[in-house]
Amino acid sequence: MMEILLLSLCFAAATWVSGWFQLVLIAMLWMAWRRQAPWKAGVAGAIGWAGLLLTIPMAPLGRLAPRLGGVIGVPGWAMLLLPPLFAFLLAWSAGTVTKSILPQRHRDTELL
Repeated sequence: MMEILLLSLCFAAATWVSGWFQLVLIAMLWMAWRRQAPWKAGVAGAIGWAGLLLTIPMAPLGRLAPRLGGVIGVPGWAMLLLPPLFAFLLAWSAGTVTKSILPQRHRDTELL
């Protein structure tokens, strides 16, 4: 759990500093280093981006979300779920691709 929270902080900080594409890069590096389940990277990405949404003042966001939702035909609250969902899918897919590209570790080394 602590690892997911730290990874979500890394995702949020990297996105804040240099853009959304850093989510993919960090997810790939984390997966190559830790070789965990890809869904953990996805959850951390969603938490990180949800935290970034909380930094936006709610009054303007509350007015903008229903308008954007009306454009694509979804309720305003659904618009607030799309960025964390997008982050989950980006990090999960980057982790899955990285896991499939890297050679498998032997079972002896997984215990270390």
